[in-house]
Amino acid sequence: LDSLAKEFVDASLRLLPRGGRFLEMGKTDIREPSEVAERHPGVTYQAYDLAQVEPDRVAAILAELRELFERGVLEPLPVRTWDVRRAPEALRFMSQARHTGKLVLTVPRPWDTAGTVLVTGGTGTLGGLLARHLVAERGVRHLLLTSRRGPDAPGAGELVAELTELGAETVDVVACDAADREALASVLASVPGERPLTAVVHTAGALDDGLVGDLTPERLETVLRPKVDAALNLHELTRDADLAAFVLYSSFAGVMGNPGQAGYAAANVFLDALAGARRAQGLPGVSLAWGHWEQASELTGRLEANDLARLTRSGIVPMAAPLGLSLFEAGCRVDEPLVVTARLEVEAWASGGSEIARALARGLTVSRNVQRRTRAAAVDGDGAGGSQLGRRLAAMPQAERVSHLVDLVRAHVATVL
Repeated sequence: LDSLAKEFVDASLRLLPRGGRFLEMGKTDIREPSEVAERHPGVTYQAYDLAQVEPDRVAAILAELRELFERGVLEPLPVRTWDVRRAPEALRFMSQARHTGKLVLTVPRPWDTAGTVLVTGGTGTLGGLLARHLVAERGVRHLLLTSRRGPDAPGAGELVAELTELGAETVDVVACDAADREALASVLASVPGERPLTAVVHTAGALDDGLVGDLTPERLETVLRPKVDAALNLHELTRDADLAAFVLYSSFAGVMGNPGQAGYAAANVFLDALAGARRAQGLPGVSLAWGHWEQASELTGRLEANDLARLTRSGIVPMAAPLGLSLFEAGCRVDEPLVVTARLEVEAWASGGSEIARALARGLTVSRNVQRRTRAAAVDGDGAGGSQLGRRLAAMPQAERVSHLVDLVRAHVATVL
């Protein structure tokens, strides 16, 4: 069975020294059957096109194949799926003959407005904003909002009334700790069959800020349980639910780090990795690494003015709800397991930020207009377009540059440790 060309066709024909059938699938180098028979005695050559086969013959072949599969004589070929938004990559992969079996393009399943959307932390500030958005903008009609306090959470009743007024048909607010596997399984089992679960958004979280050296098992438990344990339970209990979306609320602290949030950063990095693992299994999954929202939540309500100023100086600017919800939509549209959804002033890194921040900024995917503004700011700031470090190195003798860089790296590593 051949789909090659030129000398590779000849090499393939030489693999039939005692006769045989040579089926030419390719279209680039079709030979004359008589010439093949003359040069390779006993070999029959057939170039064919499936589109030219009679339908009745195709039906007979498929019927025979089905019987062979049912009897276990044949096994299906391996299948590797690619999201249709990555079709160019799939075709390139196939053109290089790097695959075994079949490559299949999958189309993202749309959110079913008649199904149920689960929002963990649904009575919190961000969960409530998202619930209103899902009903008003996405047309979701059935919501399941869970939180540790459930209906007793502050403002839960008002939220249900507002969602109903926006058009929601059913809004169930349930007290459930998603980190409790049995409790979560019970809640999921209660979703009616006529409006099955179609999407999961995990917004729940908790803080217990501290440096690495100050962490204890108890403090880690406080942070990891609502993020890691709950996300893993959601993943395992909904694996077979044919979800359209599995969205995890992560944090920019896991991408770039944030002073004093060692445990919180670790918890969010787990969410980022879980989204990637789900994608590798052919399941929907995206982790949204949020920046700072203007709305004060249980996590950010304790931030003081100096904390907010420090965030702004670091390039993380508070974003209003409309921008945050727009970023939610953008993050759900792209075919990436991890998306940074934050309002970032990259100019702060390009001009006044640390060397570490500037290095991280170079690796971020940002919009082209932000990139242009950043480059312009860098040029205007130093008059030459290069960084301060670059200018210092350029002014040094060659022999001193490596030593200077080593000292700089050590200083930053010492600061981090």
